Amino acid sequence: MKRKYHRAGIALLGAGALILTACQGTGEGGDGNREEEAAMAAQKLADSIRQKYDEQYEYTDPIRDVARDEKLTLQMGFDIYDSDFTEYTQIVNVYQDAELKHPAGSHFEWDAESKVLSVTPPRWNAGGISAIDLDGSDPGYDPVQGSLFEKGELKDWGNLPQYYMVRYVDTETGEPLDKPVVTVFTVDHEVRQAPRVSMGINEEGMPVFRWNKVPGADKYYVMTMVYSEENGYSGNGYVRGSTEETEWIPDSTAQFITYAVSEADRQKEYVIEEYGEGTGAIQRESEYETYYCVIAASEDGTSAISNVFDVKDIARMVPFTEETGMSLSEEGSNYVEDFEEMPSYKWVTMCDGTLVQKIINYDFESAEPVTETWGEYEEEDMSDLRLVEMDLIKVPYTIDGTGFTGVVVIEQYDPDTWEDELEKIHKRQETLRTKGGARTPELTQEDEAQEDPDTDGENGGAATELEQGYTVTANSALSEYLAVNMMNANPLISLEDFPESSDQSYLLDAWEEAVYQNPMALGVTSASILGDGEMLAVSYDTEADVIREKQAEIAAETKRVVSEIITEDMSELEKEMAINQYLCDTAEYDMAALENAEENDFADVDAEFNDSFTPYGVLLNKTGVCSSYAGAFKLLAEEAGLECIVVTGYLDGELPHAWNKVKIDGEWQIVDSTNNDNELIFNALLNLSDTAADKVLVEDERYALDSELDSYQANTDEKEYYRISNLFYEQDQITAPLTEELKAEGTAVLRTDYALSDDEFMDIAQQVMDRYGVDELGGYYWMGVIYLTDEH
Repeated sequence: MKRKYHRAGIALLGAGALILTACQGTGEGGDGNREEEAAMAAQKLADSIRQKYDEQYEYTDPIRDVARDEKLTLQMGFDIYDSDFTEYTQIVNVYQDAELKHPAGSHFEWDAESKVLSVTPPRWNAGGISAIDLDGSDPGYDPVQGSLFEKGELKDWGNLPQYYMVRYVDTETGEPLDKPVVTVFTVDHEVRQAPRVSMGINEEGMPVFRWNKVPGADKYYVMTMVYSEENGYSGNGYVRGSTEETEWIPDSTAQFITYAVSEADRQKEYVIEEYGEGTGAIQRESEYETYYCVIAASEDGTSAISNVFDVKDIARMVPFTEETGMSLSEEGSNYVEDFEEMPSYKWVTMCDGTLVQKIINYDFESAEPVTETWGEYEEEDMSDLRLVEMDLIKVPYTIDGTGFTGVVVIEQYDPDTWEDELEKIHKRQETLRTKGGARTPELTQEDEAQEDPDTDGENGGAATELEQGYTVTANSALSEYLAVNMMNANPLISLEDFPESSDQSYLLDAWEEAVYQNPMALGVTSASILGDGEMLAVSYDTEADVIREKQAEIAAETKRVVSEIITEDMSELEKEMAINQYLCDTAEYDMAALENAEENDFADVDAEFNDSFTPYGVLLNKTGVCSSYAGAFKLLAEEAGLECIVVTGYLDGELPHAWNKVKIDGEWQIVDSTNNDNELIFNALLNLSDTAADKVLVEDERYALDSELDSYQANTDEKEYYRISNLFYEQDQITAPLTEELKAEGTAVLRTDYALSDDEFMDIAQQVMDRYGVDELGGYYWMGVIYLTDEH
């Protein structure tokens, strides 16, 4: 469903306009009048927003809880056999997906006497549970059936979360409709609630699937579903794990491997012979895609399947192996001569074959001097072998976000100063550490309607009119409608005028876009779909009147900053760089807020840290985490006339993170001002392409409607900071400029290829030392940015 991107100023509605709460009225029937007025205002807002968007389809009220074997009927006013139709599907069809690309495989029956067209369940449904490797202890197991709870052909709609019945003609006349009419329907599953699953990466680099307990469920199956662009989901899911708990961690990462050739092996001769020249990992070829999901089961049957996770997205986040060939010497050792040579990063191949540079977490407290007996020799036949005692320092480590461990051995040290030298390395690692930490609000389904949530709490009562409207970023009418409501801090949002919201996957999609693309929607922590789906209850971490005060402060500060740092004669690139520099110069990262968010699994934070997750933190308090930087960047960019979005995902594949894409001269560019603010390696993530940024930043699909994600691709790094600043050199040309800058400044920071390896860095550093005439330099590299210094 293609929807047009909109960014427009809109005045938020006034008192009570969008809130359907039981606020006290005046006089008899006051509550009823107020609710009626609120409903009319909500409809008026919905109508005004819809006029901006050219929707492809019209939606009718949803049908809920269709029986598994129920036939859906259409009363026709004409005999379809006397018409020009050659296929039932020219009249009506049922699809698996909101884009209406994948028919569910329904059958049809026509009763000529009553003129009723019946739509039956498909012959082969999707979302069942394959019985392979299961047994009698599993609910629904039958040794003669290929799946659990087998219902038979044409008797089961299956276990997808919802279906889409599309009518193409007028039922009375048979004339084609201007827009197809879509009716979303759900199936009455034996376990009524499907799991809502989240996936993260633990400290060992393993994917962790979590969900809340589902009422009535005895067991949960983690399944893989097969999907193709031609047919959508097909057949049963295969069980990868089963549990009675609400968490599953796989035994191995091997099942998530998607590559045929890793990026590390791409330049090997036999690979080039088979695949030709290239740089990126080569993925396995398959006409099918694999998705992971969870389904709940009881003795009576199952739920619908949960939300799904593309194995390609999982593979990008899960580390598979350390690339020792890029990180260690030819002997495969971790031995270095002195502390300055202790590596800062290690190269890791992810399950999609991508090379990622991850920081090393040294266990400094466990570092200790040891004495070992070594054999030394010079003759090849070892005839001069002798034993010597060597005093060494051993420092154990883990590679961040993985289960990979090792020990770095320092061969030369001063017994009186080694602890001080090690503390310098500790400070270096902390300075180089990238910073993330975005909150991840969730949308859930409530079984029963709640009564007046928050009406007596901190967000109770009616909204008051804001003095000015704020820019709304949205790709659909529903997304904009939700954004306006949340910018008004409304705790209850009516969905009655948006029947498409009955598609809960689309509602989630639109709600997440509204939250992430509208930084003035302050303090949103979660939302719940109430009862029959006609209402959305939104929770905020701040009182509504305080939210409005902070919005006004943010707006005033945004205008002040832009008037200070932006001039009319600036190009788009100059504006973007000025905004990035302003944030780096004035804001500090709030480590305490990050630690607090980590303690709460990034779902919530203590009240004292709320501002650090909104633009208020960075703009007014001058401190915040990545979501504060990203929200502030977006507001400043838009005030300066730039098109900008917030992007969500993960830093180094594991830490929730937010950054930006900004359109410069018609091309989207990636900018991560949070991590550009690094005193040693600065602006390493300014105007990267997606391909380059993939080594650090893993996008998810929350920040925009799924149908629009491809619209935000960053395909060029021609405006990358080091390139346009004449600080980029090819590897075979960088030695001389590094040396010249060292002589002039005492430090040098230049960039070369993103995939620079340890050996290549050490070769460059050695050549610089030879040119510079010194025996020792300090330094490290990240994402191809080389930092060298003669200060120790």
